[in-house]
Amino acid sequence: MATDTPYTARVRVTELLERGKAQNTVLEIYRDGAQVTPTAATYTLIKPNGEFVVEAGACTILGSGSVQYAHTPAQLSSSLILGEGYMQEYSVTISGSVFLFRRMCAVVLRRLYPVISDADLEEVYTDLANLLPSSITSYQQYLDSAWYTILRRLRNQGQGYEYLVTSPESFAEAHRHLTLYLIFRDFHSGMSQGAGSRYLELAQEHYRLYQDEFSIINFVYDEGHKGQPDEPDKRTAGQPAIYLNRPGEYMYRRRFLR
Repeated sequence: MATDTPYTARVRVTELLERGKAQNTVLEIYRDGAQVTPTAATYTLIKPNGEFVVEAGACTILGSGSVQYAHTPAQLSSSLILGEGYMQEYSVTISGSVFLFRRMCAVVLRRLYPVISDADLEEVYTDLANLLPSSITSYQQYLDSAWYTILRRLRNQGQGYEYLVTSPESFAEAHRHLTLYLIFRDFHSGMSQGAGSRYLELAQEHYRLYQDEFSIINFVYDEGHKGQPDEPDKRTAGQPAIYLNRPGEYMYRRRFLR
């Protein structure tokens, strides 16, 4: 297989490594609709200044084909600077050729975890459990997809870093509505146009509600990487303010009268 074959490394969000903890990092690689099983792989973790935390460490190839590297607490010690700019490199051998996959990474004190589950979806639609397709046992795949979408949007719009948010409940409504949108859109796609029209209407309704909820998100933030809120009584707006004329008096004085 040529080394220019466009394999897909399934990288949905920036990798977060919690400092001082043993933890695994996993990479899945796909081609032609199936997960690829490499024959060998090594892992490198590079600091923002170019120094190595791990250099060409041996990976385990799991039964599913996923590439896994196990970090030790000593590797992710308290001497590492917290924050962005770290990079992971996976050197993977597939069909005799070596491929290098990269992923941006951050070293953090804590991860941000979602707060919404199937039970929260069923609070809105009590019959949702009965609508569950026979091929799955819960709506977790939709919950996960919605959560990753929210994390990417938070970063892409410059609204902050998820691991510095200390109020995970701030994302609850946006997460719930986006999950319901994904569920009902999927239901609609699997049915005839007439039978699925109600699901399409529900999908569109929840997408509008998701957009509304995301636009008013505000959260408690730990900008100093201390593991606690900077100002517990103040909240950070997720959506930045855009001035269509001159800025407010405070911003004017700050920019021009100092």
